[in-house]
Amino acid sequence: MPAPPPHIPRADERTVLQKLSLTSGLPPEKLAGRKLIAKMLAKGWIRKQPDGRTYCKTSKGVEALKTFLPEKR
Repeated sequence: MPAPPPHIPRADERTVLQKLSLTSGLPPEKLAGRKLIAKMLAKGWIRKQPDGRTYCKTSKGVEALKTFLPEKR
């Protein structure tokens, strides 16, 4: 099965965005690996909080989470 388009979160990205929906911020060890965090930062879905330690979801992340997954054929 091909990967979803880059504007649609994969399952692991969706999980991180859902975790962040439940809180005002989480440290990286409670979210995912460094590569995944870096990819999500690059997409603008998450950002580092002013405390420099935790991450939160951005408005782009909120919109990405609302995006429907394409149907399997």
